[in-house]
Amino acid sequence: MLRYLLSSRWFQGGLIFFLLCVGGSLLYSWHVLRTTESDMERHDRFSQGLEKQNEPHPAETVNVPTQNETPGFVNTPAENTDTHLSNETEAETIDETKNLDIADAFLSDDFVSEVETSESEDIPTSPFGFGPYPEVPNEYPEHLPPVWTWSEEKREKYTSSHLKDFELMARVLIKLWNQGDRDFSAVFRDDINGKVYPLYTNVIYATWTEIKDENGKIVGKYARNRLTTNKTPKITFIDFMEGRIPLNIRFIDRETGGIDPYQFLDL
Repeated sequence: MLRYLLSSRWFQGGLIFFLLCVGGSLLYSWHVLRTTESDMERHDRFSQGLEKQNEPHPAETVNVPTQNETPGFVNTPAENTDTHLSNETEAETIDETKNLDIADAFLSDDFVSEVETSESEDIPTSPFGFGPYPEVPNEYPEHLPPVWTWSEEKREKYTSSHLKDFELMARVLIKLWNQGDRDFSAVFRDDINGKVYPLYTNVIYATWTEIKDENGKIVGKYARNRLTTNKTPKITFIDFMEGRIPLNIRFIDRETGGIDPYQFLDL
């Protein structure tokens, strides 16, 4: 059976055809492999040639941006891009930006109020907690200068307690002046009750005492503890007894009169 099969022409022809197909396939695969290897070698040589052509010259530098650089600001040579700024222009832009940032830092929205505050801090203020000194009015008596206008040499002659009293008295007189009361010629502050007494030439602050005769009968009143100016007419005890009191003189009870400076000045 095997001998008959091998001697058959159809079998022999089919075997030859099979061998030809297998041999052709092997030859074609070998040809493709060689062609691919040749193409790869040519591509490698071509790529190496391009890399050599694109290598920078020794005098040129190319800075490649890293992850820490800002995208869009690559410092490449000026001839490589049409939109790139020169180094000089970049430096000017950076400096201007820094100057604007500095200006924004110092010229804040509160710049005007900060200047006004700085100026207000230069306003003379009471060392006794009474606030800024009031402005001295025009035509204010020159012989009654406020204590804060005194020279340091003059202020050093008095104690702190005296300077405090002088300031309270000056503040009271300035407020009276601004209210229209401008007839005072001096001022006094009582250490006992703490009141301030503006002094007028026609006003006497006094404590009244009754005058009695031998039988205890009230025959008159006498003003003692009088407080007035040295320009006020002198009135003796006999004048009181005989009723010789100038008509222009006005008496004010010393206990109920006077001004409480803290209340009057809202301190």
